[in-house]
Amino acid sequence: MKTIDMRFDPKVVQNWIGKVFHRYKCDAFEFTNSVTQIVGLYIGDEVYALTNVQETVDYFGNTDDMAVAKLSLSEDVAVKSAFKDVEMISTPIGDVISAVKVVNEQQKMTINGEAEYDVWLTRAIIIEAGGREVSFEKDIVPFSEEIIIRRGYDLIDKVADNDDFLNEWDQEYSPEYKREVVVIK
Repeated sequence: MKTIDMRFDPKVVQNWIGKVFHRYKCDAFEFTNSVTQIVGLYIGDEVYALTNVQETVDYFGNTDDMAVAKLSLSEDVAVKSAFKDVEMISTPIGDVISAVKVVNEQQKMTINGEAEYDVWLTRAIIIEAGGREVSFEKDIVPFSEEIIIRRGYDLIDKVADNDDFLNEWDQEYSPEYKREVVVIK
């Protein structure tokens, strides 16, 4: 069985607890509450890039371009729009992070009765600061480079299911998925 692990490093997220979530930076919302490819997270004295960019990957036996979400330490200068001549906006938060929920998804694929793939990815992170939440969610469409942003309460209930993953496969494929929520305080 082939195992692919694309989850965010929990040690990075653990370091956020007790630090001020100053702001996040992204393209302005035009028609939806999603942005393309990158969001900058300004936490404590550091800048993190949350990206969702297409890469050529093994997608259950087919080599294809799929969006891969990543979280990495960055610099402000590297947080720039994927689009030419687009100025990003900053949304202030200004509160101490008390908890982070990391929504991980396990996708398994059985092909012709044989367990072939065990894939893990991070679907969303939900940051609690000042009694409110901000979520950043990888779109469920595999090739989509969109990151959905929400603010409010109980945002875990807003993370989209991935039932589409269960459909549209040839007869020899048997997909399944499940989610785990890792709460870091």
